[in-house]
Amino acid sequence: MKKNDLLTAICLSLFIAFTSCEKENDPAPEPEPTLPQTTGFFVLNRGGWNANNASLAYYNLLEGVMIPDLYKTVNGKGLGDSAEQILMYGSKIYITVTVSNRLVVLDETGRELKSIEPKDGETPLSPRRMVADGGKVYVSYYDGHRVAVLDTTSLSIGQTVGVGRYPEHLAIAGGKLYVANSGGLDYPVYNNTVSVVNLNTLEVTNEITVAINPVRLLTDSQGDVYVISIGNYGDVKSTLQRIDAGTGQVTEMGRGSLFTLANDKLYVVHAAYGDPQITFKTYDVLTETVEQESFITDGTTFTAISALAVDPLSGKIYVADAENYVSTGTLYIFSPEGKKETSMDTGGTDPSDILFLVQ
Repeated sequence: MKKNDLLTAICLSLFIAFTSCEKENDPAPEPEPTLPQTTGFFVLNRGGWNANNASLAYYNLLEGVMIPDLYKTVNGKGLGDSAEQILMYGSKIYITVTVSNRLVVLDETGRELKSIEPKDGETPLSPRRMVADGGKVYVSYYDGHRVAVLDTTSLSIGQTVGVGRYPEHLAIAGGKLYVANSGGLDYPVYNNTVSVVNLNTLEVTNEITVAINPVRLLTDSQGDVYVISIGNYGDVKSTLQRIDAGTGQVTEMGRGSLFTLANDKLYVVHAAYGDPQITFKTYDVLTETVEQESFITDGTTFTAISALAVDPLSGKIYVADAENYVSTGTLYIFSPEGKKETSMDTGGTDPSDILFLVQ
């Protein structure tokens, strides 16, 4: 099959349009209201350490078809080494590939529009995590200890702002950018701050002290910020915290190593290094109370949970298991009630992120 024919086939798999033909003199039918629906999802696979085998899989929910390495199929080359996050903003898809020092921009079919390899002189800056707002994508540079601003129209990097050591996740609330400063490569001297950046001036206005090694951030509909600090993999355990939007006060909520937010529910997995017990709690973020002690209710067991997502439309829960970090991962899909509906191969090693395509 020629490359153009293959690309056309993929486009048809990603987007199904239903049309009807009417006689020329027939009156045009009234358009029926259409509701948003989740048509598919992407699974980003980090790949093995220094194996240069990161990949992007796509599953078409309408046709029940999986494309195991969409990026390579469309672009004829590999994604790189250590893919961390996939983000969709507007009509474009953004992927950070940290060890390969790439920020990749794709269209909705997986075709590469641009690859950015930021450097400070000859030193790679290692794009890590992203968040989008106001026509900009904000990118943490893991080795650059800063956040860069990408214009989504010109696809060019503009201003950067210095933050803490080895920044990870980003979140935006109330005109402020929050940055988790992990200090991750400075073992055992981890960082313990979240930088607060004014989005109008791109100046750091505050440093909020949290538990050591903060890596994950989310914001809810009230502007509160949730933080997971993963500790030192020893006597300091992973911790879930909340930063109050109004006061900036930090409250410890319990244990957590992964989380996601959907429909004012915070889904938290605690599957910490060296801890054989895995928990699955949900919190009502409006009341700040535990809603459910376990959102997986059928006894399904996991080996190494590496990604978590909830479809905001269907309420279905997606849990990715990296297994042994050598073979391909497994994606489990659960009903909103926590019962397993199906499982599938993720198409690559160490699934790191899940992105839903809603139309």
